[in-house]
Amino acid sequence: MILATGSRNAGDRAGATTAGLPAVGATTAFTLVEVVIAITVLGILTGIAVPAISGVQRERLAREPVNALLILAREVRLRAMKEQRPYQIIFDSEGFKAARFFQPYGGAEEFETLRVELEEVAREQEIIDASRARGIDLSEGGQAPDLKREEIEKGLQFFESVEFDPSLRVSLKIWDEVDWVDMSGGEFRRWIFQPSGMCEPMRVKVEADDSFFEIEFHPLTADVKSERSWVE
Repeated sequence: MILATGSRNAGDRAGATTAGLPAVGATTAFTLVEVVIAITVLGILTGIAVPAISGVQRERLAREPVNALLILAREVRLRAMKEQRPYQIIFDSEGFKAARFFQPYGGAEEFETLRVELEEVAREQEIIDASRARGIDLSEGGQAPDLKREEIEKGLQFFESVEFDPSLRVSLKIWDEVDWVDMSGGEFRRWIFQPSGMCEPMRVKVEADDSFFEIEFHPLTADVKSERSWVE
């Protein structure tokens, strides 16, 4: 009797312990209301995130040529001060190009001529390097190297170019121009950097679909003086 009573009490305690808990192996599920709420919240978050991401991409597209121009302007200014020779960045419908300043009244054809000449110089240098590898030195010898002259000649070979994205509209205001000049209309503009480090005041505006980015360069430092942007 004692053993039977003890077993029954143990069973009662076990039943009391597991009372109110789901059976082992039982699964839980979301109600229809919970699923609808989750889908609604996800839709709201997606509706907020997609336009924001799209706006960031459009602003990045407008910023890219401006950032490239800023980097190039800094390099050109440093070269002008170091070599004590004026440099220039020219703008046309295709993009902008940087090189030493040669002809005050030259046009876009000046850079095409320079590009051809630099390609010829590069081919001549390849011949010299190949001959030197075979033990034949075609370079002029017997004289101490003129480091200043070498620096100037290296500057003469400097040529950088950046192309505009076809989907962008680029406009300029150089010096005292009142109206924006649309570069897609076949215009040609020259931005000069003096050996003193000074350059002409200039503003650049890049427009994409539903966005634009505008920057003003400081005439003393060729750095950013002011900027503003807008994205729909």
